[in-house]
Amino acid sequence: MLTDQEKMNNALKEMLFHEESMGKKYADLAQHITDPKLQQMLRGMEMGARNHYGTLSQKMTSLGIV
Repeated sequence: MLTDQEKMNNALKEMLFHEESMGKKYADLAQHITDPKLQQMLRGMEMGARNHYGTLSQKMTSLGIV
């Protein structure tokens, strides 16, 4: 049985993985789309995912999770 702390750690790690994979997905899509407006939108979404990744990573480091 997992403790509440282990559940929280696992949830944060899963969120970190999700943000990383979404950032990569948005970057890949932006490279394959020719419409400049869609490219710009996807780049903004990629930047948002990478910002979330950085924030989560910092928080996890401060909590001693990573």
